[in-house]
Amino acid sequence: MSQNYVKNALKLAKDALQVKHYEEALKNCEKVLQYEPDNYNAYVFLGVIYQNLNRLEESLQAYQKAIEINSLKNIYIFFIKDVKNILDTINKLINLHRDKQRNRLSHVAVLKYMLPGSPCFEMIQNLEGVPKPIQTFSKIRELLEIEESETLVREVERRRQRLNAGPHVTIKAQVENEVYSNSQLEEIYESLLELAPSDDYTDSNDITLKYVAHIQKKLMAVLHEEKSRLREKLHLMARILVKQNTDSPLPYEILIESTDSYSSDDYDENLLREYSEKFPDAGLSIMIRGYFLHKNGGLLDEAIELYNEGFALASNSLFGHLSISWLYHNSKDYDSALEYAMAGHEHSTNLSKLTGVVLKRYQRSLDLCIANCYLNLGSRHYTDALPLYQKILNQDPYSVSALLGISVIFSHQKQYTEALATLDKALKLEPDNHLVQGELAWIQFSLGNLEEAERMCAEAIKMSNSFPLHYYRLGRIYWEKNGEYRSDKNYAYNQFIQAIKLDPHLANAFTFIGHYYRLIASDSIRAKKCYEKAFSLEANDEEAGLQLSHYYQSDGKPELAEAVYRTAIQANFRAAWAWKRLGFLELTKQNNIDAITAFQTALRSDTKDIHCWEGLAEAYRQEGRFIASMKAFIRATELDPFSIYAYYQIANIKQRLGLYNDAIDQYKLIIKKAETKGQPNHLPSLKGCGDCYLALAIEYYHNGYYGRSADALAEGLENMLRAVQINNSIQSLWKLIGDICFTAKLIPSYLHLIPLEALSQIIEITNTSDIDRISQMPKGLDSTGFNKDMGGDFENDTLTTFLKGACVAYKYAIYLNGNNSDINSAYWHDLAISYYWLFVHMKNSFKKFSQENFSVYLNIAISCIKGALRLEPTNHNFWNDLGVITSSINTKLSQHAFIMAMDYSPKDPVSWTNIGFLYLMNSDSELANQAFTAAHTLDPDFAPAWFGQAYVAKLLGSEEALDLFEHAFDISGPGDLVEGNYGFACQSFKHICSKTFFEDTSLVSPLFALQKLIEQRPDDIAALNLSGLMLEQLYQSSEAAEAFANAIKTIEETLHNSEGLCDIIQAKYLDCLQANLGRVLCAIGDFTGSIAAHEAALKAMEGRDFGSFQIYSQLGAGLAYYFSNQLKNSLEMFENALNATEVGLGIEEVHKDVVVLLSQVLWALRGEEHRNLAKEELFRCISNNPSHLPAILGLCAMGLIQEDNTLANAALQEITKLPLHVTYEIDQKNEISFLLSRYFLLQGSEKQATLSLIRSVQVKPTDLVHWLNLTDHLISIGSFKPAVSSAKSTLVLVSNPSSLAALSITTIQKFKLYCNFATALIANSAENEVEEPGKVTGEIPTDDPVFLTQRALVLAPWNLLGWSLLGIGLCTRQNKIAFHSDNSI
Repeated sequence: MSQNYVKNALKLAKDALQVKHYEEALKNCEKVLQYEPDNYNAYVFLGVIYQNLNRLEESLQAYQKAIEINSLKNIYIFFIKDVKNILDTINKLINLHRDKQRNRLSHVAVLKYMLPGSPCFEMIQNLEGVPKPIQTFSKIRELLEIEESETLVREVERRRQRLNAGPHVTIKAQVENEVYSNSQLEEIYESLLELAPSDDYTDSNDITLKYVAHIQKKLMAVLHEEKSRLREKLHLMARILVKQNTDSPLPYEILIESTDSYSSDDYDENLLREYSEKFPDAGLSIMIRGYFLHKNGGLLDEAIELYNEGFALASNSLFGHLSISWLYHNSKDYDSALEYAMAGHEHSTNLSKLTGVVLKRYQRSLDLCIANCYLNLGSRHYTDALPLYQKILNQDPYSVSALLGISVIFSHQKQYTEALATLDKALKLEPDNHLVQGELAWIQFSLGNLEEAERMCAEAIKMSNSFPLHYYRLGRIYWEKNGEYRSDKNYAYNQFIQAIKLDPHLANAFTFIGHYYRLIASDSIRAKKCYEKAFSLEANDEEAGLQLSHYYQSDGKPELAEAVYRTAIQANFRAAWAWKRLGFLELTKQNNIDAITAFQTALRSDTKDIHCWEGLAEAYRQEGRFIASMKAFIRATELDPFSIYAYYQIANIKQRLGLYNDAIDQYKLIIKKAETKGQPNHLPSLKGCGDCYLALAIEYYHNGYYGRSADALAEGLENMLRAVQINNSIQSLWKLIGDICFTAKLIPSYLHLIPLEALSQIIEITNTSDIDRISQMPKGLDSTGFNKDMGGDFENDTLTTFLKGACVAYKYAIYLNGNNSDINSAYWHDLAISYYWLFVHMKNSFKKFSQENFSVYLNIAISCIKGALRLEPTNHNFWNDLGVITSSINTKLSQHAFIMAMDYSPKDPVSWTNIGFLYLMNSDSELANQAFTAAHTLDPDFAPAWFGQAYVAKLLGSEEALDLFEHAFDISGPGDLVEGNYGFACQSFKHICSKTFFEDTSLVSPLFALQKLIEQRPDDIAALNLSGLMLEQLYQSSEAAEAFANAIKTIEETLHNSEGLCDIIQAKYLDCLQANLGRVLCAIGDFTGSIAAHEAALKAMEGRDFGSFQIYSQLGAGLAYYFSNQLKNSLEMFENALNATEVGLGIEEVHKDVVVLLSQVLWALRGEEHRNLAKEELFRCISNNPSHLPAILGLCAMGLIQEDNTLANAALQEITKLPLHVTYEIDQKNEISFLLSRYFLLQGSEKQATLSLIRSVQVKPTDLVHWLNLTDHLISIGSFKPAVSSAKSTLVLVSNPSSLAALSITTIQKFKLYCNFATALIANSAENEVEEPGKVTGEIPTDDPVFLTQRALVLAPWNLLGWSLLGIGLCTRQNKIAFHSDNSI
């Protein structure tokens, strides 16, 4: 039904069109499209309708839609009877596409209506204005060329912007393939060529050229299947154009560049000449002229110049690459030949990919050229040449050149059997080939068959008709035969000369003539000239380069030697010998970076060259790159395990890096390796060990390891003894011995760890020389202390022995040095310092030395340092030490010396610090402060300057003193400045004593500093006393007692051995120390010892005024008597103290405390009379001092004990009368609330006792003591649950790091807190039902008694209460687990 409707509608539309009723026809077409949207005829009718309605845009769209529906049908206006109207319609469409739409493809489609074969062509071909078909084809060609060109650019740019876009080359190739595969130009060109001969105005040659260019482009773009047809057509068209004598170079170039030639002679010579003459300015033409120039015997340089000019215009020419490659090859410029041959091979491969043709002969020729270049460039390229030769033989088994090349490679690899077999094949192919015969001769030479080699080489010479290489090789054979063949000029020498005559560029021949003149004729001038000639001809000649550079070096011309190395490198970048020699040359010039580069480059060619590794390591070492240097030396030892030099440098680097233990092990390894090589006791390694032990001793000292420091010094002396026993004439060994002995002054208390036998043997070596006479010093000045039993006037003083040993060693170094002022100044300086410290030690040793012994050493020290300054007057260290030495005897000279030191070295903080201490010694605090400030401004990390400023602040009473001491101690080592350590500890102790509460940790650093001081100075009385006081503050009474006892022992020994003014001073110290000892012995329960100490102190004080200190001793003795239950003696001591305090010494507070203590003793006597007297004393004290809380509390306690409520109430009322702020000030120990709670408990009122403690907590919620008292009380009355809450609140309070309680809590209080909390938890869990233990999350289980007890034991592991609680807590936990297990069952 619908098909009939469509047919009827189409018939009505056609009828309406014929009568030009376009609106009616339009309606019928729209009806058809409603039923069939893709009806072809309906869209054709619409195109005609819109065209006649002058709606051209819609007409075009209708036609295009019709074409889309069926492109095989031709749209023609079959129903238009007016032919003129058809032409007008076509012209309108052409104008539409050209001017408005600008759609070239649609334009081309419309133009095709005007070509033969179109339905409209026969109707319109005779009309006026219809162009000729050739014109239409030309227009279409023009449009299509423009369209394709723009499409290429547009599509490439569009696709490049995609996310997954590939490389530009790939995209362009894809687009070209798409465009040229669908291109219509080939058909258009074919039509043009058919019509061109019949048209007088068309140049068929021009069309053909354009057609050839188009085919060439299309050939490179289309797929491989299409390439063969297009290539044949391209070559055919090119040959036609050449025959037509075309004026375009393109056809000639296509034919020439596509020729598959094995050599340049295979090209069509006529074609080359014709092209060169016709197009002389083309790049290929210029190269052809260069080819003919060289072929006809022209100059090589001129031919190469033409080639270079041609390549600038035609860089991808295959002809040019082939011909110039062999040109360079034959002229022995193998690098250039290799470069052009590889480029030509790449271009031919690319051409094959583009055009589909494979130039087998061309590529095989270039493969041979490349292989030969590799072969002649050296053995390192043989691995590249061999595969190429094998490839050539696979393609051409009869290639003699390839067989010859393979045999050379086999011969070099010492595979002589394979080489001979290969040459036999070549000889069968070409029996008269002299090159093959020459290679056979050379293999026999390599095998040592000199006679056979000589015979074959002679045959090769006959075959070749004077080939120079054969003469050279025959000369080499004669040279190897030696004897007369080498010395007689008629043999080797004559053959080398003949080779040079035949080939003046044969460098190897010149090299061996140079060998002849150097080794045989001993004519260095001619030899050098021959080497120069050989090297100028062949910069790769290693032998010539080496010998020539040696001549230049020996002539004192290192710059010429460097030029040789650089020339060799320029000729062959991988010339390892040149890089290595250049590296050593740069090393001597201190150009370490260039030396490193040179050695690294050399090692890339030969990684097993040990000398290169050692040179590289040395360059790294001189540049300061020690880790890299050590790695390079380690590599050298891997290559040569017996290289003493490399092992020694590794040890030296480890020493410089501060790895002294590793360096010592390395030095010891070297000594063992040297012994295996017949070099026992390797002296440099012994010296290195000594240096390391000295440095290690100083490092240990700075870190506080004094025992290790002494062991290191002992080992150092042992090594030095071995060294000087081998050779005692080396100055540096004696300098090192002096340094080791002098360093011993740092650890005087540990010198017993250093055996003196080694030092004694060392000094005996010096006895053979009269060093005192040579150094102009008193004879026997240093003899004391060096006799074998180490006795003498100084009573085995070890430090004196070492200092004198240092003096002897330095003097012996001066004796060995002679008149060398450059080094002598340092030795005189060291000698001066040794004598100065000897003077200082003997002066401060508190022994019976005469004053004359002191002054002689000081005077000698001054003379020595002045002698050093005469030799080196600008040395600031010498001036500084002169200032130090003279500081105690000549202040002006000392100040002048320090100023001179600052002038010569203004940025040295040492001189500024020393002059600051000089001012401090002379009580000029202002100048001292300025000097110290200047010193630490120059060096903020210089600790002595900070210590000096701290002492100034201390003298001035500044609060910054402690901070300065602490900062100085932090930036210095614990053993660096012992005086500073004491200042820091003393100032810290004073600061702590001025505070009511302090952290225990605040004494850790000061006490550590003091311990390090005592380790160095165990006889320092002040340090021992201060240490005891600090330990007492930390409740370490046993250690404090030991410190006081050591101090007492030291003073007693000193008093026994000394006399004079020091007796009085030391006696006063002894009394104070006895009192201190008695006090700490009482604290640890040694009451007998305490009584003895106090009695000794009081006995020594009799008849002398010791002020309040005597009263404190009486109090201490009274307490010791009291605790030892000697109450009468205790009462006597307290009464004496009471009487002494009533004299009015300004110690009223002490008097009140004595009254309280006296009343306690009277009460302890238990007599009614004594107890009444105790009460009277307390009442009297209260009446005189109403706010003295201990007296009031004492009365209250007496009333509670005697159940005297009247007395207790009266005492408590006295407390309540006190103002609140007064109560707060005097009750620092929080005793009032505790006493009230005890009072209520005695009254039987637990509630009132608890309320009193709660009230105290409410008044002072941040006071930790109240919380602890409350928890203790609640536990004692069995209120465990409130006790848990109280303990938890206390723990929360101290857990806040910013709270006052957290800042003031002591270790003992924290221990008590954890124990109380744990006790409350355990008791509470026992009282209530057993609960299931909570699950542990990630937080701290503060309700776990085991955990709390463990925390307590961390704080006080010595406390038995903590361990008991831990055991109870673990048992409780186990019981809980068992209980819940039973319930679950």
